[in-house]
Amino acid sequence: MTEYQPFSSLGWLDFDDAARQKVAELLAALQEPGTLDVLGLATIRDAFSDMLHPGISTLHTRLRYFLFLPWIFQRLERGRVSANEFSRKLREYESRLIECLRHQDTGAGVIGYAAGNRLKTMPSQLYWGGLGAWGLRRYSLSIAEYGRQAGWLTQGHGTKDDDGQPTVGVERMWLSLPGPPEGFLETDITFQLTSEEGQVLVDSVQRHQPRSLLAALFRQPTLAGEQLFPWDIPQETLPEAVTEMLRHARCFSEVTAGPQYVYNVLVARRAKQKLGWDTDSVEESQLAQLSKWIGLVHERHEELASWANDLPSLWSFLHGNRIPSSTRRFITTIARAVVDDPARIQSDGDIHREIRFREMQLKGKRARLGHLGALENWNRAAVGGQLGYRWSIVRGYLKDLVKASEAH
Repeated sequence: MTEYQPFSSLGWLDFDDAARQKVAELLAALQEPGTLDVLGLATIRDAFSDMLHPGISTLHTRLRYFLFLPWIFQRLERGRVSANEFSRKLREYESRLIECLRHQDTGAGVIGYAAGNRLKTMPSQLYWGGLGAWGLRRYSLSIAEYGRQAGWLTQGHGTKDDDGQPTVGVERMWLSLPGPPEGFLETDITFQLTSEEGQVLVDSVQRHQPRSLLAALFRQPTLAGEQLFPWDIPQETLPEAVTEMLRHARCFSEVTAGPQYVYNVLVARRAKQKLGWDTDSVEESQLAQLSKWIGLVHERHEELASWANDLPSLWSFLHGNRIPSSTRRFITTIARAVVDDPARIQSDGDIHREIRFREMQLKGKRARLGHLGALENWNRAAVGGQLGYRWSIVRGYLKDLVKASEAH
């Protein structure tokens, strides 16, 4: 067998806080299962996710973290922690937060439940971008920049220039929030929001992200229910701009699911042929998914065909997201094949070559359909499927808001 020694690196230009946050979330996400993007759909997936549900990451868990973290930062400010001590003290407080939450069940959403103070990526790093997107954090600073200037910000003096002089007005770093519960960071705490806390978060999202699906749902958190996808919500309850966003997101999700199932089938067959592995269960499960998907496409054929025949409107809708030309070409090819005859992609050699070329183009020597070394490292797990755009996270947030309103 071909010897395969994986090696990869990641580099970026550190332009601003938003770029730093994206890289931090990317590095953390790569440690999580199910993050493989074998067909290069992530740029479009993330664009829709950010439009529909701004400020939310797949690594987020519970809504009350949006309050836990400002409470911690405000405590650091009040303690006038020096720049040299800021990082150490922040980690100490976040470690204490983990301990105060660990009395809850393993599935409750405690970040660092198992690792405790050994956790590499603390909640502050995961939620920092969301705190800014929701208007809870007022200044566009990285955590490190904030740590160097927290002493000024707590006095309402704002940030300092290179000469140590204040550069902005008297607005403080954090939105005015309800105070933390008694004994915060000292005793057990839960994720149960008070009605006042819930309302502050709802108001902030509506003010700073008014055109998003998230804002519409925060106004009516019971709408989501147990719906599997955001487009299953009654459309008449949503603003027109949001329904158009959902139309594109839904069609993209449905059209691209099938090629991902086909990819899994091709990998399973190649592993069986080249390596002698027993991959029958993987192939059978993915063919079953493919069969369901074919039925879905037939059921939604009229709208999907209309969408696929007018892809320029999709690229126009996503014009600010720098979608690579290679991604546009692949989506165009696949979309046309899907609406022409969805069952065709099971056996069409041209489509299989398109999928194989796409993975090779994106992954190089890490492409399972092109290199035996990469295939030998396959864990026999299927990847991909229909995109939900962080819906499971959002649905959890909405449940937290419903509980908060009921506790009033």
